[in-house]
Amino acid sequence: MVATTTILGDVVANVVGGNADIEVLLPPGADPHDYQISSSQAALLYTADLVITNGLGLEEGLIDVIEAAEEDGVNVLEVGDLLDPIPFSGGGDAHEEDDDHAHEEDDDHAHEEDDDHAHEEDDDHAHEEDDDHAHEEEDDDHAHEEDDDHAHEEDDDHAHEEEDDDHAHEEDDDHAHEEEDDDHADDMDGGHAHAHTGNDPHFWLDPLRVARAAQLIAEALTEIDPSGDWMARAEAYAATLTELDAEIQDILAPIPHENRVLITNHDSLGYFADRYDFEVIGVVIPGGSTLADPSSAELAALVEEIVEEGVKVIFAETIDSTALAEAVAAEAGTDVAVVTLHTGSLGEPGTETDNIVGMLRSNATRIADALS
Repeated sequence: MVATTTILGDVVANVVGGNADIEVLLPPGADPHDYQISSSQAALLYTADLVITNGLGLEEGLIDVIEAAEEDGVNVLEVGDLLDPIPFSGGGDAHEEDDDHAHEEDDDHAHEEDDDHAHEEDDDHAHEEDDDHAHEEEDDDHAHEEDDDHAHEEDDDHAHEEEDDDHAHEEDDDHAHEEEDDDHADDMDGGHAHAHTGNDPHFWLDPLRVARAAQLIAEALTEIDPSGDWMARAEAYAATLTELDAEIQDILAPIPHENRVLITNHDSLGYFADRYDFEVIGVVIPGGSTLADPSSAELAALVEEIVEEGVKVIFAETIDSTALAEAVAAEAGTDVAVVTLHTGSLGEPGTETDNIVGMLRSNATRIADALS
């Protein structure tokens, strides 16, 4: 049996006990977004009774090899799609939305002014303008005229010329907006549009979804080997995770409502925020992958948001460098701390975070200590 991440490996281990061998492809501390497996690891996929993956674009470096194995008949279970996935929190989009909204308002206002001016001109001078005045109006208004200008045609020649100009202007405007949308989509996906479906893959930050994942794995194993007591173990593990959920709520209870805002390294805490009544208001790395590169404008906007909201903590991750988070914190002010969480991988063997229960408890404690 093969599991892609350390987190899934821990879930599988709790379901199978000692009744099956488990091969975990990623080592502790590895970033699932960019990890590349060896040829010998890839070969393991083809001999496994079951391959358990996160899906939802998480294992970006493994997508091709997993799809190839599945096409070759390997039994693959992608659990993320089956756990009621949520969209990315959209942390850090506020400034972009404000800019887009302002641009649209300015654009609409400009067109409205052009339309009003065009109607006034047409009403007052529809049949009185001479060729020189018509040429001047065409030169003055050529860049902004709408199709409405043709409702009161000055003469046939100029009407056709204006219609062509307006049509070209509309095509250019539509093309510009299309390029703007494409660029925004690329920014959000960090250049890895093929890897993200629009839903957040980091479901394991919600222990109740982890409990359901254990049950799904047990169901898949029962189909392969009905003689195993997979579901009994899954239910016991689910009970432990349900108790953990209540414990985490108690740990987080002292955090006042106004402090329940999160700035994170990348958009990985959406399920945590959704489960425990937090809001992700910004991210250092845009999109749902650690592979994107934030622009200087995006970082400047994030610094501005941190200052405006009075945020005191940026939550970094063990799977990625803290350098960018520390640079943003330094720019925002000396009282902004950087706290590291386990988000994409379990900790090293023998530590309190080498299993999901310990990892989620540790994260909750660190968040509570930072925000209480």
